[in-house]
Amino acid sequence: MMGKSEKISLLEKVQDGLVDKTGAKPKLPTTITDLNQETLEVYRIPLKFLYYNDRNGRIASVISRVSDDIKVAYEFEDNNYNKSIENMIYEANTSALKNTKKSIKDKGQQVFGYVLDDGRVIDGNRRFTALRQLEQETGNTFYFEAVILPFTYDKKTDRAKIKQLELAIQMGIEGKQDYDKVDEAVDIYQTIEVEKLMTVADYANESNKTKKTIEKQLGSAKLIRKFLDFINAQENSYYIIKDAGIYSLFEEAVPKLDKAYPKGGPSLEDAIEKFFSFVLLQIQSGTSTRAYAGRDYFENIVFSNEGSHQFNTETEDAIDGLRDKLEEKRVESTADLKSTLSQSIPELREVSSSYNKVVSKSKRNANVESFIENVKSMSESLNDMEKGNGLPSSLNFEQFNLKQLKEIREMLIKINNCSRELIDIYENEI
Repeated sequence: MMGKSEKISLLEKVQDGLVDKTGAKPKLPTTITDLNQETLEVYRIPLKFLYYNDRNGRIASVISRVSDDIKVAYEFEDNNYNKSIENMIYEANTSALKNTKKSIKDKGQQVFGYVLDDGRVIDGNRRFTALRQLEQETGNTFYFEAVILPFTYDKKTDRAKIKQLELAIQMGIEGKQDYDKVDEAVDIYQTIEVEKLMTVADYANESNKTKKTIEKQLGSAKLIRKFLDFINAQENSYYIIKDAGIYSLFEEAVPKLDKAYPKGGPSLEDAIEKFFSFVLLQIQSGTSTRAYAGRDYFENIVFSNEGSHQFNTETEDAIDGLRDKLEEKRVESTADLKSTLSQSIPELREVSSSYNKVVSKSKRNANVESFIENVKSMSESLNDMEKGNGLPSSLNFEQFNLKQLKEIREMLIKINNCSRELIDIYENEI
C-alpha cells in the first residue's frame, strides 16, 4: 500500500503542462464499463511520477523476498521501493530485459503501457524497467509512453475494472503472455479470495480459461499457503515455491484431494499434512521425476485405504519430528528450508521408506490382480469353446480351413499339457 504521503494525479499534471500527449489514440483490448475509449490518450510520462504495482501477480509473488514491510513510494519520495522491484524484474529474466532495452535504445518505445491516475503501472513493467535503467545509465531523461486511466485503487469498483483490463492485456484478447504458474495462481487468489473483485466465473471469462482451471489454480494457491505455514514460512513467501520448482505437485494435488475427501474435515487436513511430508521428500531428494512420484503417491496412498493406513501409521512419528524441526527456525528461503531438511534426514528417511514400501506393495498387488485376471480370461475363453461344442457361439466350423483347425488343435494340446503341469505346481504350493 502507498504510504501516508499525498498521491499525485497524472491527469492534473497534464492540465499543468507537466505531462504531454504523444498524439496516439489507444484501442482498449476489452470494453470497460463507464469508460469512453474516445477520451483516452497516450502520454509521455516522466518516470519520477510512476511506481510499480504491488498488486501485480508477478510482483506480489516475490515482494516478501525483499522485505516484510516494504512501503510503496514514488521515486521522488523514496527510491527503495521502485529500485527493489526493478532488481527483481531484472533478475527474473535478464536476457528479456536486455532485449527490451536494446529495442527502446534503437527504435524508441514501440508499445504503449497503461498506468492509473496516481502513477501506478498496471501494464508495461519490463518497458518501465528498461527505461529506468537507460535513464540511470545514460543520464538522459526518458519518458514512459502510456495510457492514463481515470482510475485508482481507492475504489473497489475501479479495482475490478483495472483487473478486467489487466487480464485482457496479459492473458486474454491480446494473447496469453508467458505467465509463471505461481504468479498466475497468486493473482487469482488475490483477485478472488482477498480483494473479492471477481468471481471464479468472472475471472475465467476475462482470462479466456475454464472455470475448472481457475478453481484448480485458486485451490493450488490456498494449498501453497498452508504448505508455507507448515514449513514455518510466511504464507505469502510464494518465491520459495518458485525457487524449489514444486508448483506442479500442488496443482496435481488439488483435484485428487478434493476427489478423495469430498466432505473435507479432519481426514482431509490429515491427508494434506501427509502430502506436505511427501513434498518435502521431493525437495530434499531433488528428483527430476516429481510428476511420476506424485502420480504414484496419489494412486497408491491417497486413493488406497490400505496404502493410506500403512503410510499414516508408519510416518506419524517421523512427521511429528519433522514438524518440530521446522518450528525451531523461521524459513525465509529455499536455502533455509533445505538446511532444515538436511538436519531431518532420519525423519525423511522414514517417510521415504514407508512411501517406497507402500508403492512397491501396491504395484506387486496390482501385478497379482492383473495375472489372475489373465488366467480368468483364458478360462472363460475355454468355457465358451466348450459350451459351443468347440467354438464360441458366434462362429461355426465352416468358417475355418483345414490348416486353421489343425493349428487350433495343436494349441489345445499344448494348453492341456501345460495345465496338467501347472496344476501340479499349484497343488504343491497350497
